[in-house]
Amino acid sequence: MSRAALYDQVGTPDVLSVAEVPDPEPGPQEVVVRVHAAGLNPYDAKVRSGFLTLDAPFPRRIGSDLAGTVEAVGEDAHYWDGTPIEVGDEVLGRGAGSIAERCVAQAAGLARRPAGLPVEVAGGLNIAGLTAVSCLATIPIGAGDTVLVGGAAGAVGLVAAQLARDAGATVIGTASASKHEFLRSLGVEPVEYGDGLAARAAAVGTVTAVIDCHGRDALDAGVALGVSPDRMVAIAAYAALREIPAHNVERAARTAENLAALAQDIADGRIVFPVAQTFPLEDVAAAFEALDSPHAPGKIVVVS
Repeated sequence: MSRAALYDQVGTPDVLSVAEVPDPEPGPQEVVVRVHAAGLNPYDAKVRSGFLTLDAPFPRRIGSDLAGTVEAVGEDAHYWDGTPIEVGDEVLGRGAGSIAERCVAQAAGLARRPAGLPVEVAGGLNIAGLTAVSCLATIPIGAGDTVLVGGAAGAVGLVAAQLARDAGATVIGTASASKHEFLRSLGVEPVEYGDGLAARAAAVGTVTAVIDCHGRDALDAGVALGVSPDRMVAIAAYAALREIPAHNVERAARTAENLAALAQDIADGRIVFPVAQTFPLEDVAAAFEALDSPHAPGKIVVVS
């Protein structure tokens, strides 16, 4: 037996508890991971709260990001490059119900954790990192672009802004004032959210692309500045897509190969991906309360 975060009804974070569950067994092309760190994502909170409907029986497990150690290997379990996964491998990636001591993961969704990449950082990288990679795959960015990133101090926005910077673009990022100095340290020009955003962005440069990682204010600013909808992508303001024919973020780039490359960039210091706060597994409800509250840049991560 091992412990996992569970909930038996939708609601606020206090519906979550930690209970013993049977140890999982891997099927074909699966592995069992001893989870050391699991990042929280807004999707997890929306499903737990009932904002998004999930067709699954109660009690439900929660979480999808993970980093940990492979404990058991199913038949024909290989990494994305065809290399067999072995017991004892240190991995990161995704696994259903990952806020737990152990979970099953599809082998194809895992990458090796690079030496020098802290497990807490690795545990929160999968969804945020690959969503950011997908943003730039949806609307390729290059030298000469000036990109407005909405929500640049959030986990997805931080990675997207740095990838755009490394591609040679000038990056403008919306964030609250307390996070402006941090964004400047990453080579991002910060601006405040809210009314007048278009004018503040235009004062930095001629905006040629928009990445929404927060809400429709960045998309609306892009429209006001004459940015082509073909050069705008949304991961948060889905309702706005019915009015603005911007791109919904594509999913083809969400691969373990891209995760491995991003993890190496972070391990080597080319990309900064901070952990805002960690919580032990037994404090999972408090972790979700922190996710729903203003916090320092970076991920909320549960460690076990």
